[in-house]
Amino acid sequence: MLLPGNNSFGWAELLESNRSEAESDGSGPEAAVVPVVFGLIFVVGMVGNSLVMVVIGKVTYGVTGGLGGRGGGRRSSSPTNIFILNLSVADLSFLLFCVPFQATIYSLPEWVFGAVLCKFGHYFSTVSMLVSIFTLVAMSVDRYIAVVLSKKSPCVRSRRNALAGVCVIWTLSLVCSVPVAQHQVLTNHPSAPNSTFCWETWSGASKHTYKVTILLIGYLLPLLLISCCYSKVLFHLHKKMKNMSRKSERSKRK
Repeated sequence: MLLPGNNSFGWAELLESNRSEAESDGSGPEAAVVPVVFGLIFVVGMVGNSLVMVVIGKVTYGVTGGLGGRGGGRRSSSPTNIFILNLSVADLSFLLFCVPFQATIYSLPEWVFGAVLCKFGHYFSTVSMLVSIFTLVAMSVDRYIAVVLSKKSPCVRSRRNALAGVCVIWTLSLVCSVPVAQHQVLTNHPSAPNSTFCWETWSGASKHTYKVTILLIGYLLPLLLISCCYSKVLFHLHKKMKNMSRKSERSKRK
């Protein structure tokens, strides 16, 4: 069972809840409702992200008519398309490797998938989350360069730089998520000695330090960067619109 925290009160509450549900009717409403909701999320997410990947594939490798009736070959992928594709890959990875295991929390009384999937489920869940966040930051920086620094845009916004950025995003995400896998173990509890749970085990202040670090690099700093980039873009566009309106007024007067 994938569990979010590590305190004895949570253990006792969870086990007592599971025991009372099992004694009453064998299953609670969560055991039926929550897996259905996760199933809908899985289907909708798979269909939506697959369509995004198909559209980007057609744009990149599409065949277009050219001069003399010739067919076009492979097109150059724009940085924006590369980042959108990476975002879809991260979402699909989460749907495939994390959602099915998360759904079993509410339908199974214990963790039955072994130690490897116990670590991998939590680890890749954090990886996909960080990849999505860092990709959104990269997309905002890409928009900022394209709009505000348009003169430097052709040099900076290249396919090679976008692919390098994607590699950096995945590397940082994989490295930053390692502590999650290190601290996930299979264990039991005195109230349920015959049941196995996938549980977090942290020592000292390491858990607090890691949670604060993830909060900074996975939420606060990305939020600040995205806000700054789009604020600059909006300010730049507003300034451009003002200049255009002034020029149109002058031309009308002339």
